[in-house]
Amino acid sequence: MDSTLKERGENKLLDRLDQQLRFTQEIINAIPAPVFYLDRVGHYIGCNRAFEQFFGMTQHELISRSIRGINPMQPSAEHERMDKECLKTNQSCRYEARLVDVSGQSVDVIITRAPFLSDKGKSGGIVGTFTDITERKQSEIILKQMQGQIIQQEKMASIGQLAAGVAHEINNPMGFITSNLTSLGKYADRLDDYIAALLQSLGSCPDHPGMGELDKLRQKLKVDYIISDVRELVNESLDGANRVRNIVQNLKSFSRVDQAECCRTNLNEALEITISIAWNELKYITTLDRDFGEIPEITCYPQQLNQVFLNLLVNAAQAMEKQGNILVRTWSESDNVFVSIADNGKGMSEDVMQRIFEPFYTTKAAGKGTGLGLSISADIIRKHGGSIVVDSQPGVGTTFTVRLPLKSPFEHGDHAV
Repeated sequence: MDSTLKERGENKLLDRLDQQLRFTQEIINAIPAPVFYLDRVGHYIGCNRAFEQFFGMTQHELISRSIRGINPMQPSAEHERMDKECLKTNQSCRYEARLVDVSGQSVDVIITRAPFLSDKGKSGGIVGTFTDITERKQSEIILKQMQGQIIQQEKMASIGQLAAGVAHEINNPMGFITSNLTSLGKYADRLDDYIAALLQSLGSCPDHPGMGELDKLRQKLKVDYIISDVRELVNESLDGANRVRNIVQNLKSFSRVDQAECCRTNLNEALEITISIAWNELKYITTLDRDFGEIPEITCYPQQLNQVFLNLLVNAAQAMEKQGNILVRTWSESDNVFVSIADNGKGMSEDVMQRIFEPFYTTKAAGKGTGLGLSISADIIRKHGGSIVVDSQPGVGTTFTVRLPLKSPFEHGDHAV
Protein backbone atom coordinates (compact mmCIF):
# COMPACT_ATOMS: atom_id res chain seq x y z
CA MET A 1 0.00 0.00 0.00
CA ASP A 2 2.72 2.45 1.00
CA SER A 3 4.79 1.59 -2.08
CA THR A 4 1.76 2.18 -4.32
CA LEU A 5 1.12 5.62 -2.81
CA LYS A 6 4.80 6.44 -3.15
CA GLU A 7 4.76 5.36 -6.78
CA ARG A 8 1.65 7.45 -7.47
CA GLY A 9 3.33 10.46 -5.85
CA GLU A 10 6.42 10.03 -7.96
CA ASN A 11 4.32 9.71 -11.11
CA LYS A 12 2.44 12.92 -10.26
CA LEU A 13 5.74 14.67 -9.67
CA LEU A 14 7.07 13.42 -12.98
CA ASP A 15 3.88 14.54 -14.70
CA ARG A 16 4.17 18.02 -13.17
CA LEU A 17 7.84 18.18 -14.19
CA ASP A 18 6.94 17.06 -17.70
CA GLN A 19 4.17 19.65 -17.87
CA GLN A 20 6.56 22.29 -16.60
CA LEU A 21 9.14 21.34 -19.22
CA ARG A 22 6.54 21.43 -22.00
CA PHE A 23 5.25 24.76 -20.70
CA THR A 24 8.77 26.17 -20.58
CA GLN A 25 9.47 24.93 -24.12
CA GLU A 26 6.22 26.48 -25.37
CA ILE A 27 7.17 29.80 -23.82
CA ILE A 28 10.61 29.63 -25.48
CA ASN A 29 9.01 28.64 -28.78
CA ALA A 30 6.71 31.66 -28.52
CA ILE A 31 9.71 34.00 -28.48
CA PRO A 32 9.84 35.50 -32.01
CA ALA A 33 13.65 35.83 -31.97
CA PRO A 34 15.76 32.68 -32.54
CA VAL A 35 17.04 31.15 -29.26
CA PHE A 36 19.66 28.41 -28.86
CA TYR A 37 21.54 26.72 -26.00
CA LEU A 38 24.98 25.11 -25.91
CA ASP A 39 26.72 23.02 -23.26
CA ARG A 40 30.15 23.93 -21.91
CA VAL A 41 31.98 22.10 -24.70
CA GLY A 42 30.02 23.73 -27.52
CA HIS A 43 27.36 21.13 -28.36
CA TYR A 44 23.81 22.27 -29.09
CA ILE A 45 21.34 21.08 -26.45
CA GLY A 46 18.27 22.90 -27.71
CA CYS A 47 16.69 25.75 -29.65
CA ASN A 48 13.28 27.34 -30.25
CA ARG A 49 10.99 27.26 -33.25
CA ALA A 50 12.26 30.57 -34.65
CA PHE A 51 15.81 29.14 -34.74
CA GLU A 52 14.54 26.03 -36.56
CA GLN A 53 12.70 28.14 -39.13
CA PHE A 54 15.64 30.48 -39.70
CA PHE A 55 18.12 27.68 -40.53
CA GLY A 56 15.59 25.14 -41.87
CA MET A 57 16.48 22.32 -39.44
CA THR A 58 14.65 20.75 -36.53
CA GLN A 59 15.81 20.76 -32.92
CA HIS A 60 16.28 16.99 -33.19
CA GLU A 61 18.68 17.50 -36.13
CA LEU A 62 20.55 20.20 -34.24
CA ILE A 63 21.05 18.54 -30.86
CA SER A 64 24.57 17.24 -30.22
CA ARG A 65 26.01 19.07 -33.22
CA SER A 66 29.17 20.90 -32.29
CA ILE A 67 29.99 24.53 -32.93
CA ARG A 68 33.35 23.20 -34.13
CA GLY A 69 31.70 20.72 -36.47
CA ILE A 70 28.58 21.06 -38.60
CA ASN A 71 27.24 24.34 -37.35
CA PRO A 72 24.50 26.42 -38.99
CA MET A 73 25.99 29.57 -37.51
CA GLN A 74 28.99 30.13 -39.73
CA PRO A 75 31.81 31.04 -39.51
CA SER A 76 32.06 29.01 -36.32
CA ALA A 77 35.45 30.34 -35.12
CA GLU A 78 34.05 33.75 -34.15
CA HIS A 79 31.08 32.25 -32.29
CA GLU A 80 33.30 29.75 -30.48
CA ARG A 81 35.60 32.57 -29.39
CA MET A 82 32.68 34.54 -27.98
CA ASP A 83 31.39 31.44 -26.11
CA LYS A 84 34.76 30.94 -24.46
CA GLU A 85 34.85 34.62 -23.50
CA CYS A 86 31.38 34.36 -21.92
CA LEU A 87 32.29 31.23 -19.92
CA LYS A 88 35.62 32.70 -18.84
CA THR A 89 34.22 36.02 -17.63
CA ASN A 90 30.79 34.64 -16.62
CA GLN A 91 29.27 37.66 -18.37
CA SER A 92 27.07 38.15 -21.41
CA CYS A 93 28.48 39.39 -24.72
CA ARG A 94 26.95 41.12 -27.71
CA TYR A 95 28.37 41.42 -31.23
CA GLU A 96 27.42 41.86 -34.87
CA ALA A 97 27.68 39.02 -37.38
CA ARG A 98 26.33 37.89 -40.73
CA LEU A 99 24.38 34.63 -41.01
CA VAL A 100 22.87 32.76 -43.96
CA ASP A 101 19.22 31.69 -43.60
CA VAL A 102 17.45 28.67 -45.06
CA SER A 103 16.85 30.49 -48.38
CA GLY A 104 20.57 31.24 -48.75
CA GLN A 105 20.10 34.96 -48.08
CA SER A 106 22.77 36.77 -46.09
CA VAL A 107 21.33 38.44 -42.98
CA ASP A 108 23.03 40.99 -40.69
CA VAL A 109 22.32 40.20 -37.04
CA ILE A 110 23.22 41.20 -33.50
CA ILE A 111 23.97 38.09 -31.43
CA THR A 112 23.66 38.07 -27.65
CA ARG A 113 25.19 35.17 -25.69
CA ALA A 114 25.13 34.65 -21.93
CA PRO A 115 26.29 31.88 -19.56
CA PHE A 116 23.73 29.90 -17.53
CA LEU A 117 24.26 27.93 -14.31
CA SER A 118 23.80 24.20 -13.86
CA ASP A 119 21.91 22.68 -10.92
CA LYS A 120 25.23 22.51 -9.04
CA GLY A 121 25.71 26.27 -9.30
CA LYS A 122 28.48 26.03 -11.88
CA SER A 123 28.42 27.39 -15.39
CA GLY A 124 26.40 24.93 -17.44
CA GLY A 125 26.73 26.42 -20.90
CA ILE A 126 25.59 29.24 -23.15
CA VAL A 127 22.15 30.54 -24.06
CA GLY A 128 21.96 32.87 -27.01
CA THR A 129 19.67 34.77 -29.34
CA PHE A 130 20.03 37.01 -32.36
CA THR A 131 18.09 39.88 -33.94
CA ASP A 132 17.86 40.66 -37.65
CA ILE A 133 19.28 44.16 -38.28
CA THR A 134 19.54 43.94 -42.09
CA GLU A 135 16.98 46.69 -42.70
CA ARG A 136 18.64 48.90 -40.11
CA LYS A 137 22.06 48.39 -41.74
CA GLN A 138 20.62 49.21 -45.16
CA SER A 139 18.98 52.32 -43.72
CA GLU A 140 22.32 53.35 -42.22
CA ILE A 141 24.00 52.92 -45.62
CA ILE A 142 21.27 54.99 -47.31
CA LEU A 143 21.56 57.62 -44.57
CA LYS A 144 25.34 57.81 -44.98
CA GLN A 145 24.92 58.06 -48.74
CA MET A 146 22.43 60.90 -48.33
CA GLN A 147 24.77 62.60 -45.88
CA GLY A 148 27.58 62.24 -48.42
CA GLN A 149 25.38 63.82 -51.11
CA ILE A 150 24.43 66.70 -48.83
CA ILE A 151 28.08 67.28 -47.95
CA GLN A 152 29.00 67.15 -51.63
CA GLN A 153 26.25 69.60 -52.57
CA GLU A 154 27.22 71.96 -49.77
CA LYS A 155 30.85 71.72 -50.88
CA MET A 156 29.92 72.52 -54.46
CA ALA A 157 27.78 75.46 -53.32
CA SER A 158 30.70 76.72 -51.23
CA ILE A 159 33.04 76.34 -54.20
CA GLY A 160 30.56 78.28 -56.31
CA GLN A 161 30.41 81.13 -53.83
CA LEU A 162 34.19 81.10 -53.44
CA ALA A 163 34.66 81.05 -57.22
CA ALA A 164 32.31 83.99 -57.65
CA GLY A 165 34.30 86.01 -55.10
CA VAL A 166 37.67 84.98 -56.50
CA ALA A 167 36.50 85.68 -60.06
CA HIS A 168 35.40 89.18 -59.06
CA GLU A 169 38.74 89.88 -57.37
CA ILE A 170 40.76 88.45 -60.28
CA ASN A 171 38.69 89.98 -63.09
CA ASN A 172 39.22 93.52 -61.85
CA PRO A 173 43.06 93.50 -62.00
CA MET A 174 42.99 91.28 -65.11
CA GLY A 175 40.80 93.93 -66.75
CA PHE A 176 43.33 96.72 -66.38
CA ILE A 177 46.28 94.37 -67.04
CA THR A 178 44.71 93.43 -70.38
CA SER A 179 43.85 97.05 -71.12
CA ASN A 180 47.39 98.21 -70.26
CA LEU A 181 48.98 95.49 -72.36
CA THR A 182 46.78 96.44 -75.31
CA SER A 183 47.79 100.08 -74.90
CA LEU A 184 51.45 99.09 -74.54
CA GLY A 185 51.23 97.20 -77.83
CA LYS A 186 49.80 100.28 -79.56
CA TYR A 187 52.50 102.51 -78.02
CA ALA A 188 55.21 100.10 -79.19
CA ASP A 189 53.81 100.26 -82.72
CA ARG A 190 53.87 104.08 -82.63
CA LEU A 191 57.43 104.16 -81.27
CA ASP A 192 58.45 101.72 -83.98
CA ASP A 193 56.93 104.00 -86.63
CA TYR A 194 58.65 107.05 -85.10
CA ILE A 195 62.06 105.33 -84.95
CA ALA A 196 61.63 104.18 -88.54
CA ALA A 197 60.85 107.78 -89.60
CA LEU A 198 63.94 109.05 -87.73
CA LEU A 199 66.15 106.46 -89.38
CA GLN A 200 64.73 107.35 -92.78
CA SER A 201 65.34 111.05 -92.12
CA LEU A 202 68.90 110.41 -90.91
CA GLY A 203 69.49 108.13 -93.84
CA SER A 204 68.94 111.07 -96.14
CA CYS A 205 71.93 112.82 -94.47
CA PRO A 206 74.75 110.26 -94.71
CA ASP A 207 77.38 112.88 -93.96
CA HIS A 208 75.83 113.88 -90.64
CA PRO A 209 78.68 113.87 -88.04
CA GLY A 210 76.67 111.89 -85.41
CA MET A 211 75.39 109.20 -87.77
CA GLY A 212 78.14 106.72 -87.01
CA GLU A 213 77.80 107.05 -83.26
CA LEU A 214 74.02 106.67 -83.45
CA ASP A 215 74.38 103.50 -85.52
CA LYS A 216 76.85 102.03 -83.00
CA LEU A 217 74.53 102.89 -80.08
CA ARG A 218 71.60 101.35 -81.93
CA GLN A 219 73.51 98.08 -82.33
CA LYS A 220 74.81 98.16 -78.75
CA LEU A 221 71.32 98.65 -77.29
CA LYS A 222 69.86 96.06 -79.69
CA VAL A 223 67.07 98.46 -80.64
CA ASP A 224 65.94 96.39 -83.64
CA TYR A 225 65.67 93.24 -81.47
CA ILE A 226 63.81 95.12 -78.72
CA ILE A 227 61.27 96.54 -81.16
CA SER A 228 60.45 93.07 -82.57
CA ASP A 229 60.54 91.37 -79.14
CA VAL A 230 58.22 93.92 -77.52
CA ARG A 231 55.44 92.83 -79.87
CA GLU A 232 55.97 89.15 -78.99
CA LEU A 233 56.11 89.88 -75.25
CA VAL A 234 52.91 91.90 -75.41
CA ASN A 235 51.12 89.21 -77.45
CA GLU A 236 52.27 86.42 -75.10
CA SER A 237 51.20 88.44 -72.06
CA LEU A 238 47.78 89.13 -73.60
CA ASP A 239 47.41 85.42 -74.35
CA GLY A 240 48.31 84.55 -70.74
CA ALA A 241 45.87 87.13 -69.39
CA ASN A 242 43.09 85.69 -71.56
CA ARG A 243 43.91 82.18 -70.34
CA VAL A 244 43.61 83.31 -66.72
CA ARG A 245 40.24 84.87 -67.48
CA ASN A 246 39.09 81.67 -69.24
CA ILE A 247 40.17 79.51 -66.31
CA VAL A 248 38.23 81.71 -63.90
CA GLN A 249 35.21 81.68 -66.19
CA ASN A 250 35.35 77.88 -66.48
CA LEU A 251 35.54 77.53 -62.71
CA LYS A 252 32.48 79.76 -62.40
CA SER A 253 30.64 77.77 -65.07
CA PHE A 254 31.62 74.49 -63.40
CA SER A 255 30.43 75.24 -59.88
CA ARG A 256 28.48 78.48 -59.80
CA VAL A 257 25.33 78.57 -57.70
CA ASP A 258 23.08 79.80 -60.51
CA GLN A 259 23.65 76.50 -62.36
CA ALA A 260 22.27 74.57 -59.39
CA GLU A 261 18.96 75.00 -61.21
CA CYS A 262 17.70 72.71 -63.95
CA CYS A 263 18.29 74.01 -67.49
CA ARG A 264 18.94 73.01 -71.10
CA THR A 265 22.58 72.00 -71.49
CA ASN A 266 24.90 70.76 -74.23
CA LEU A 267 27.04 67.99 -72.72
CA ASN A 268 29.91 68.71 -75.12
CA GLU A 269 30.22 72.18 -73.60
CA ALA A 270 29.86 70.79 -70.06
CA LEU A 271 32.65 68.29 -70.76
CA GLU A 272 34.97 70.99 -72.13
CA ILE A 273 34.49 73.02 -68.95
CA THR A 274 35.09 69.97 -66.74
CA ILE A 275 38.20 68.93 -68.69
CA SER A 276 39.68 72.39 -68.24
CA ILE A 277 39.07 72.19 -64.50
CA ALA A 278 40.59 68.69 -64.25
CA TRP A 279 43.46 69.39 -66.65
CA ASN A 280 45.97 70.29 -63.96
CA GLU A 281 45.61 66.77 -62.54
CA LEU A 282 45.54 65.10 -65.94
CA LYS A 283 48.26 66.81 -67.97
CA TYR A 284 51.30 65.29 -66.24
CA ILE A 285 50.22 61.65 -66.46
CA THR A 286 47.97 61.33 -69.49
CA THR A 287 47.06 62.63 -72.90
CA LEU A 288 43.39 63.31 -73.60
CA ASP A 289 41.57 62.82 -76.89
CA ARG A 290 38.08 64.05 -77.72
CA ASP A 291 35.59 62.43 -80.06
CA PHE A 292 32.55 64.65 -79.64
CA GLY A 293 29.54 63.92 -81.79
CA GLU A 294 26.66 66.17 -82.79
CA ILE A 295 24.34 65.79 -79.80
CA PRO A 296 21.15 67.61 -78.84
CA GLU A 297 20.76 69.56 -75.63
CA ILE A 298 19.14 67.86 -72.65
CA THR A 299 17.33 69.19 -69.61
CA CYS A 300 19.49 68.51 -66.56
CA TYR A 301 21.27 69.87 -63.53
CA PRO A 302 24.62 70.79 -65.18
CA GLN A 303 26.44 71.34 -61.88
CA GLN A 304 25.66 67.77 -60.82
CA LEU A 305 26.65 66.25 -64.17
CA ASN A 306 29.90 68.26 -64.11
CA GLN A 307 30.66 66.58 -60.78
CA VAL A 308 30.01 63.13 -62.32
CA PHE A 309 32.33 63.82 -65.26
CA LEU A 310 35.00 65.24 -62.95
CA ASN A 311 34.89 62.09 -60.78
CA LEU A 312 35.25 59.85 -63.84
CA LEU A 313 38.13 61.89 -65.30
CA VAL A 314 40.06 62.00 -62.01
CA ASN A 315 39.49 58.27 -61.44
CA ALA A 316 40.77 57.56 -64.96
CA ALA A 317 43.92 59.60 -64.29
CA GLN A 318 44.49 57.88 -60.95
CA ALA A 319 44.23 54.48 -62.66
CA MET A 320 47.39 55.23 -64.67
CA GLU A 321 50.49 53.43 -63.44
CA LYS A 322 52.53 55.15 -66.17
CA GLN A 323 51.90 57.70 -68.93
CA GLY A 324 48.54 56.84 -70.44
CA ASN A 325 45.64 58.07 -72.53
CA ILE A 326 42.03 59.06 -71.87
CA LEU A 327 39.41 59.13 -74.63
CA VAL A 328 36.21 61.13 -74.08
CA ARG A 329 33.39 60.36 -76.54
CA THR A 330 29.86 61.66 -76.97
CA TRP A 331 27.10 60.48 -79.30
CA SER A 332 23.33 60.24 -79.51
CA GLU A 333 21.35 57.12 -80.22
CA SER A 334 17.58 56.59 -80.24
CA ASP A 335 16.25 58.81 -77.46
CA ASN A 336 19.47 59.01 -75.46
CA VAL A 337 22.74 60.89 -75.27
CA PHE A 338 25.87 58.92 -74.33
CA VAL A 339 29.15 59.98 -72.76
CA SER A 340 32.02 57.51 -72.42
CA ILE A 341 35.32 58.06 -70.63
CA ALA A 342 37.89 55.37 -71.41
CA ASP A 343 41.41 54.94 -70.07
CA ASN A 344 44.21 52.46 -70.69
CA GLY A 345 45.14 52.22 -67.00
CA LYS A 346 45.49 49.18 -64.76
CA GLY A 347 41.83 48.11 -65.07
CA MET A 348 39.70 46.25 -62.54
CA SER A 349 38.87 42.66 -61.67
CA GLU A 350 35.33 41.31 -61.90
CA ASP A 351 34.97 41.35 -58.10
CA VAL A 352 35.95 45.04 -57.91
CA MET A 353 33.59 45.97 -60.76
CA GLN A 354 30.71 44.37 -58.86
CA ARG A 355 31.30 46.70 -55.89
CA ILE A 356 32.58 50.03 -57.22
CA PHE A 357 29.17 51.72 -56.94
CA GLU A 358 28.71 50.65 -53.31
CA PRO A 359 28.87 53.54 -50.83
CA PHE A 360 32.24 53.79 -49.02
CA TYR A 361 33.86 51.05 -51.12
CA THR A 362 37.27 52.09 -52.42
CA THR A 363 40.43 50.41 -53.68
CA LYS A 364 42.52 53.51 -52.97
CA ALA A 365 44.95 53.75 -50.09
CA ALA A 366 43.74 55.12 -46.76
CA GLY A 367 43.25 58.87 -46.94
CA LYS A 368 43.16 58.87 -50.77
CA GLY A 369 39.42 58.39 -51.22
CA THR A 370 36.10 58.20 -49.37
CA GLY A 371 34.45 55.59 -51.58
CA LEU A 372 31.57 58.01 -52.23
CA GLY A 373 32.51 59.47 -55.62
CA LEU A 374 31.13 56.71 -57.86
CA SER A 375 28.21 55.99 -55.53
CA ILE A 376 27.08 59.62 -55.65
CA SER A 377 27.74 59.75 -59.40
CA ALA A 378 25.55 56.70 -60.01
CA ASP A 379 22.80 58.22 -57.88
CA ILE A 380 22.96 61.53 -59.79
CA ILE A 381 22.69 59.71 -63.14
CA ARG A 382 19.83 57.54 -61.85
CA LYS A 383 17.88 60.64 -60.75
CA HIS A 384 18.42 62.07 -64.24
CA GLY A 385 16.65 58.97 -65.57
CA GLY A 386 19.85 57.50 -66.98
CA SER A 387 22.37 54.77 -66.20
CA ILE A 388 26.10 54.33 -65.79
CA VAL A 389 27.91 51.10 -66.66
CA VAL A 390 31.53 50.03 -66.47
CA ASP A 391 33.59 47.69 -68.62
CA SER A 392 37.11 46.87 -67.50
CA GLN A 393 39.90 44.36 -67.93
CA PRO A 394 42.95 44.12 -65.65
CA GLY A 395 46.02 45.47 -67.45
CA VAL A 396 43.95 46.79 -70.38
CA GLY A 397 41.86 49.66 -69.09
CA THR A 398 38.41 50.82 -68.05
CA THR A 399 35.48 52.47 -69.81
CA PHE A 400 32.61 54.19 -68.02
CA THR A 401 29.56 54.86 -70.19
CA VAL A 402 26.86 57.30 -69.07
CA ARG A 403 23.44 57.20 -70.72
CA LEU A 404 21.08 60.17 -70.31
CA PRO A 405 17.60 60.35 -71.84
CA LEU A 406 16.61 63.18 -74.17
CA LYS A 407 13.25 63.25 -72.38
CA SER A 408 14.39 64.23 -68.90
CA PRO A 409 12.31 63.38 -65.81
CA PHE A 410 12.82 67.01 -64.70
CA GLU A 411 10.72 68.21 -67.63
CA HIS A 412 7.71 66.92 -65.70
CA GLY A 413 8.37 68.95 -62.59
CA ASP A 414 10.51 66.42 -60.72
CA HIS A 415 13.48 67.68 -58.77
CA ALA A 416 16.97 66.31 -58.12
CA VAL A 417 18.10 65.90 -54.56
